[in-house]
Amino acid sequence: MEDAKKYAGYANWVLLALVMLVAGLLKLFSIKASNVAGMLEGFGFPASGVLAWVLIVAEIGSGVALLARWQLKYVTWIPVVILVVATFTAHWGNWVNMLVHLALASNYLVFGLME
Repeated sequence: MEDAKKYAGYANWVLLALVMLVAGLLKLFSIKASNVAGMLEGFGFPASGVLAWVLIVAEIGSGVALLARWQLKYVTWIPVVILVVATFTAHWGNWVNMLVHLALASNYLVFGLME
């Protein structure tokens, strides 16, 4: 049973890191920063062009930092903020997506607090 907990913990760690890393890479290479800026502008965020790049760098950087298990008690707050903001902007009214984002955010918090 102890091995199962260990491997589940490893899987959780890698998957949480990949959630941020893949999302950031998709925004950078597929969606493109200009489209992310347009989305953010549509939600009413100021300086959406700069904020789009901050979001992309934060997602990629936190994904890499999580994979490296670097400063987890601090780094995990970056995905928490991103996911909570996304919950109440991009996914407002879509209850399933809202719950998924909040569940992921709480998982990052627990992961960061365990370190």
